Amino acid sequence: MALLLLFKVISFTSFLNLDLWAWFFGQITIFQYYTPNLLRNFGVGTPNGSLWTIPVELEFYILLPVFFLFLKHISIKVKFIALFLFSAMFNFLWTSACESGESILDKLIEISIFPYLYAFLFGGLMFLNWSKIKWFIEGKICYWFLIYGLYCYFADALPGYHLDDWTTLLANLLLGILTISAAFSKISLGKVLHGNDISYGIYIYHMLVINVFVQMKFVGNISYLLMALIITVCIAIISWVFIEKKALSLKYKL
Repeated sequence: MALLLLFKVISFTSFLNLDLWAWFFGQITIFQYYTPNLLRNFGVGTPNGSLWTIPVELEFYILLPVFFLFLKHISIKVKFIALFLFSAMFNFLWTSACESGESILDKLIEISIFPYLYAFLFGGLMFLNWSKIKWFIEGKICYWFLIYGLYCYFADALPGYHLDDWTTLLANLLLGILTISAAFSKISLGKVLHGNDISYGIYIYHMLVINVFVQMKFVGNISYLLMALIITVCIAIISWVFIEKKALSLKYKL
């Protein structure tokens, strides 16, 4: 809110607009995906676009146990594979049927777990079979980075939320393997940061920083990208030290 006032996207008279209060309500609940037109002039068009994933995350916790309950007589691996195929096919069909993405139905699907469930389950399958597959993932980040880069180059594919074809699906899965390999590399961020977890802070604040840079016309130069990254990491560290770490410590006192 302070940034919106600072960059004159809104004024104090804007607080008389019910759309602004509806947006504020969404930010403090689970409707972060809602952005009224009066805020579309800030940055890339939404104040903190990364927060749209919060309702999707909550759906994973709520709906996945329900799915498994209905499939309780099927083995865990078959459940994962069946739901993986369903989600991937759902995404393919949704992407091919979705033309503008502006309809209410498209927006509701976009914040549901169905188009993204396959990625979650792919990670779950890796976890279930970790003892069998870890030998070609742990400490192999350089190999997977090379495989991922070569695939994206020669297949002319990039990862994305919408599965236009199987090349996008494979790019997403390879990116997932690369990420997990990085987490289990010898020089992992966990060792560098000595147990300080700034991942959530980066997730929460990175779009705020990017929007400020866009608003200030700091675009089109790699130096701006590096500056945005450094500032985001600094904010994430401050958030971890003064907010998140203290908040997490309360669970041991309750």
